[in-house]
Amino acid sequence: MRMNVYLTTGRKNYKYAYVAIQSLFENNPDAEIYLYIVSEDLEKNDLEYEYALAKQYGNHIVILRFDERIAGKHIQVHADDHWPIGTMSSYWLFHELLPEEVDRILVIESDTVIVGDLSDLYCTDFDGAYVVCPGPEHKPRNHRDFMRKIGGDTLTFVLSMYDVRKIRKDFTLEDILARDEIVKKYAGNSQMEFTFGLLFQGRIKYVPGKTSCIDENERYMRELGYDYIVECEESARIIHFSSYKDYSKPWNPVFLVPGYRIWWKYAVDSPYYREYIERQWKLYDTTRKKQAEVQKNVSYRNILLCTLVLMVLLLCGLCLATDVGLAGAVVVVGTAGAALAVSIMVRYLLMKFR
Repeated sequence: MRMNVYLTTGRKNYKYAYVAIQSLFENNPDAEIYLYIVSEDLEKNDLEYEYALAKQYGNHIVILRFDERIAGKHIQVHADDHWPIGTMSSYWLFHELLPEEVDRILVIESDTVIVGDLSDLYCTDFDGAYVVCPGPEHKPRNHRDFMRKIGGDTLTFVLSMYDVRKIRKDFTLEDILARDEIVKKYAGNSQMEFTFGLLFQGRIKYVPGKTSCIDENERYMRELGYDYIVECEESARIIHFSSYKDYSKPWNPVFLVPGYRIWWKYAVDSPYYREYIERQWKLYDTTRKKQAEVQKNVSYRNILLCTLVLMVLLLCGLCLATDVGLAGAVVVVGTAGAALAVSIMVRYLLMKFR
């Protein structure tokens, strides 16, 4: 059975996608997988290990080039967001990127680990729908409320499967980008799940999230609970490590979730394993330096000094504006200097004899 799978990544993070690719191939031995890697900068020689892995399992990897400069004319991503414009390449997937022979395609992401056979999901009948995806039960309430507000249905992008031929027939790229404009108006930026939730409203077929996909991050752990998450790991086909601005991932574990142990089980066999470890050190060092800068800039000394300077300036201005005059301003400055010296001495004595 041929299985078409979509994944997007670039040179910055493609080595982490090896775990998703390896676990995909290992857990779907009866399928001949055509993995379409959509990227803005990857070349064939970048994926030497990935091509060798595909050959080992009798599968195929096809790189589809994505032009971020063109996409940037349509897609709006905030400068401080942690995902690039290239992650929105699925907007162009159906009409410009995929070969004509592709009739359906299954979406995974590079920050996932596949833990089950996807063939039955891949063979699911669309029953007239444009997309099959995990149900909305695992989505945060504010996500579901937002989709109701803008008149769409909740769509989960990871492990979603699309009827490519039907979408090509019934929609144009302009139709997709028009929905994106609506999303930008309400959300302030582009977002694939919102856009496709609008585009395919009323024509989304849901499969249970518990047996298809479970997200693991700080928010889901707090909302769904440890026991439920671990239970889903036993029945789900894929684990997705979505993150927020802290960019918490298995290779950057700023917040631990149970599924990290599964990701690292595959990571040990990766040719990039040592690099995962060493990159994590660099990520930690960068974070530590940022924390040190914050502590330096928002220290008690800086706050005290800024307060003192502001107070002196205000009092001097008040003196000069009233009958007290220049002599009063000099007294204020001298008093402030004495107060600062006493404060430093008291602080020194407290630290010394603590």
